[in-house]
Amino acid sequence: MTPAGSIQIDLFHHAGHSTQVNITSTRPVTSTRVFLGKTPEQVLNMVPLLFTLCANAQAYAALLACRSALGIVVAPEVDAAQQLLVQLETLREHAWRILLDWPKFVGLSPNKIAIAALLKFDGLFKQALFKHGEAFKLDSELNKESAHITQLINELEVLINETIFNGGLAEFLKLASEAQLADWIIDNSVSAQLLKKIYNKNWAAIGQNNMACLPELTAIEVHNQMQQQGLVEFVKLPKWLGSCCESSLLNRQLAQPLIAGLFIQYGNGLLVRLVGRLSEVAGITANMRQQVSGNSISGFESAYNDGIGLAQVQAARGLLIHRLVLQQGQVYDYHIVAPTEWNFHPDGVVAASLKQLRATDVDELHQQAEWLINAIDPCVEYQLNLIDGCNGNEIYA
Repeated sequence: MTPAGSIQIDLFHHAGHSTQVNITSTRPVTSTRVFLGKTPEQVLNMVPLLFTLCANAQAYAALLACRSALGIVVAPEVDAAQQLLVQLETLREHAWRILLDWPKFVGLSPNKIAIAALLKFDGLFKQALFKHGEAFKLDSELNKESAHITQLINELEVLINETIFNGGLAEFLKLASEAQLADWIIDNSVSAQLLKKIYNKNWAAIGQNNMACLPELTAIEVHNQMQQQGLVEFVKLPKWLGSCCESSLLNRQLAQPLIAGLFIQYGNGLLVRLVGRLSEVAGITANMRQQVSGNSISGFESAYNDGIGLAQVQAARGLLIHRLVLQQGQVYDYHIVAPTEWNFHPDGVVAASLKQLRATDVDELHQQAEWLINAIDPCVEYQLNLIDGCNGNEIYA
């Protein structure tokens, strides 16, 4: 297994005000070299071992890229079932932040029992959906146990409703304005407590900046941009038309009325990001039911041409891109661009957010930075160092 690497964030400040942000990454962007010379089948066996985080999204992106390069078309029901597993994983990754990290922010203990219960669903869904539980193979076959799958979705929704929304999931789904949100957070759930704390601290807009969200792109557009910028450079420091862009759950949630209204008031600040996470979690089981009916949803696309396969998958943290080249049935070239490369780019949205921080003291600055980084969410470990801009001393590390 290849180490995931890490991110170092140096936040320079003076009197609690951010003055400069430096982000460096040790992520192994060349780890895909292990695929060279392998067959598509071998690659698909290796991907879950190489990428344990967001393994379903990685496996599905690899599968789409392989299918595209080979010119394989599968039944829509198969695609929908595979997308369901990516949605399940997205829910789990968001729930991880909400159930483990958010309680710490409000002085409570993490809900490890709920996380353990969530982790079991991946295997249960795979066994219910696919023969032998093999979901991401070129020849994966459906079980079509729709009644069992519907039961699993219902059980998942009950767990989410109880542990994240304190029984108020249905009410949250109806929210369309900040006034209605204010009424909802009277509840005593961890989620409501955190949002109340943000309002009380007057932190709703902290981190607000003008970074644009990455637009929806066709596979051909992505391929052309990769060629123009250079494959290696794009994988390490991706840009769209020469500019850094954000690729996070916010891209997907801005069309929701509640999030759109909050965005007008607070831009892409902290409150919008956290409510956006809740909004995505709240809507995922409905998306899963749609997929059970055999309907694919947006956020998954691939294209092929002369042995080149390129896939785009909306993973929990943003857009995941896989691009491969096959020659004589074997992988000649393989590149992956994860959302972290967009968001934790040295000039990306995390840097832009942290540069806007204006706290009363260094302790508050550190807390603001931690909450913002958590809200945007790297897929690897990170180290945040606060450095006094006057004397160069590290205050936090």
